[in-house]
Amino acid sequence: MGSGSKKVKKEEDFSFQVDLKGIIRLLSENLYSSADVFLRELLQNAVDAIAARREATPDFKDGRIKIIYHSHTDGQASLIFSDNGIGLTREEIHTFLSVIGQSSKRGRMEQTSFIGQFGIGLLSCFLVTDEIVVKSRSIREERGWQWLGRSDGTYQVVAGEEDFTAGTRVEIMLNKKMARRYPEERVMELLKEYGFLIRIPVEFEGDCGSRRINDGFIPWRQSFCSGEEILQFGEMMFGEKFFGVVPILGEGLKGYAFISERQTSAATMGRHKIYLKDMLITEDGKDLIPKWAFFTRCIVNAEYLTPMASREGFASDHALAKARNEIEKCLFDYFVNLSKFDVNKLKRLTIIHNVAIKSLAVENEQIYKLFFPFLAFTTNIGDLTGLQLLEAAKRFPVYYCAEVDDFRRARPLVGNARVLINAGYIYDTKLLQLLRHYFQGVRIEMFDEASYAELLEEPSEGRKREMAYMVAAAMQTLEQFRCGVMLRQFEPADVPALYVAGADGFLDSAFLDSGSSGFLEGFDFGDSGGYGNKLYLNAANPLIQQLAQVQEPEMMEDMVKVLYIHAMLAGHYTLSGREMDILNTGLIKLMEYGLEGGL
Repeated sequence: MGSGSKKVKKEEDFSFQVDLKGIIRLLSENLYSSADVFLRELLQNAVDAIAARREATPDFKDGRIKIIYHSHTDGQASLIFSDNGIGLTREEIHTFLSVIGQSSKRGRMEQTSFIGQFGIGLLSCFLVTDEIVVKSRSIREERGWQWLGRSDGTYQVVAGEEDFTAGTRVEIMLNKKMARRYPEERVMELLKEYGFLIRIPVEFEGDCGSRRINDGFIPWRQSFCSGEEILQFGEMMFGEKFFGVVPILGEGLKGYAFISERQTSAATMGRHKIYLKDMLITEDGKDLIPKWAFFTRCIVNAEYLTPMASREGFASDHALAKARNEIEKCLFDYFVNLSKFDVNKLKRLTIIHNVAIKSLAVENEQIYKLFFPFLAFTTNIGDLTGLQLLEAAKRFPVYYCAEVDDFRRARPLVGNARVLINAGYIYDTKLLQLLRHYFQGVRIEMFDEASYAELLEEPSEGRKREMAYMVAAAMQTLEQFRCGVMLRQFEPADVPALYVAGADGFLDSAFLDSGSSGFLEGFDFGDSGGYGNKLYLNAANPLIQQLAQVQEPEMMEDMVKVLYIHAMLAGHYTLSGREMDILNTGLIKLMEYGLEGGL
């Protein structure tokens, strides 16, 4: 730079100003789903402090946590968490309790033993109180210190009591509102929920006496545990009876998937209990439990997953994907073993969770082949299993309707001579379409417009001549509805006419809409006699035979319109406004013809 150039003034650095109340509001509204987590954070801090002391002094074995709850006459309540863990030095108190975002767990131990962050976790207490008192003495110092933090961002550090033993004591006061929200029994309930798996003894002392919160029976920690004991454990944890249980074992994974005895829905939430290093993290398990396993209730303790900032879920990383795959494999292996050693139980499971198993089978070939023989399908001859359908499809064509209404229309015509499946329910169509892909030599086809040709017989030439005038009149009458007319003979004979919508039914209906007809009339749709929609007149029906004798054009037109509307209603088709008008006027016409005939 030349001597004549000006020196650039060095810009001054400034520090961010932290609004603690704003951070607390952020925690409350965006990070944590509930203020309940302050109990989990205090419990986790105590567990981590004891783990840190064991790391520092391997001969230390007597870890303990004590919680004291006391209701005051003024409506407030005091809550104290104490542990005999590693404690904090005066320097650590300034560093970790008074610097937002700083953690007291650093280095190698943070990656192995701890899942909490003392300073951040302690902030959650400000969701329920305005002041936090921390009394702590480090195992590395001769005396303790007291830290008083306030929600306005100020704090004090003073010398603690002379006889304070190594460890940490956190004291908070719940105001009247929070004391009502967190009475003694509620606090006890939440602590049991969060700390059920904690191995360190946790004692709770309240106005109602002293109790242990984590002395529950954990089956996977026993040298031997019967299947009945495990099912009873599941019933205790989830409050319901179970059909079976799947052990979950993997790298850093232990637990069980309990199979519900009742039908469940994929929309059901809050079904699991997922722990990280013995501390409850979440109850929905959506990131860990396979989505298709919504008919299970899982309790799983993981060691190597990474918690999110709120510790109410897990980071989406390789470890999470690996754990999810291991859980899925445990479930698959269970099903395979049932197919080999307990087929009856597999049948029962499939009956209870028919829809759930179908949702799984459409995505997985192994599960498809395993479960398809036991799945239930509705047909024209009653409910049949997949195995029965598979055996039938090897001998003769089996048909299925992709819509429930299509099945209702075709069922009377098919009778019991063929197998017609109602595949209008969720997953059924896809399962049947996959049948030919996974099994050789099967004949299964969708029942569509062309299939009616196989069911509807041609009438005799003599009957055709007798009814020629009626058919011609019907074709002329229904041309305005873009509906073709065909004379056929079919069972049951008491059905006078059958309406079948063709693939171009949407375009046909569009011509009936005065707002669209002008736009569409320039297009060439071919011969009008070839409309996709068809009205099949049943030559075997007595009413049709009588109608064929009518020679009066006006009466013939009115009767054909009524037949057309009646066939649509019988087929569960939706009537347009114009067709509703014809229905109303047609009924009046029928009454008039009846009265005239009776005079």
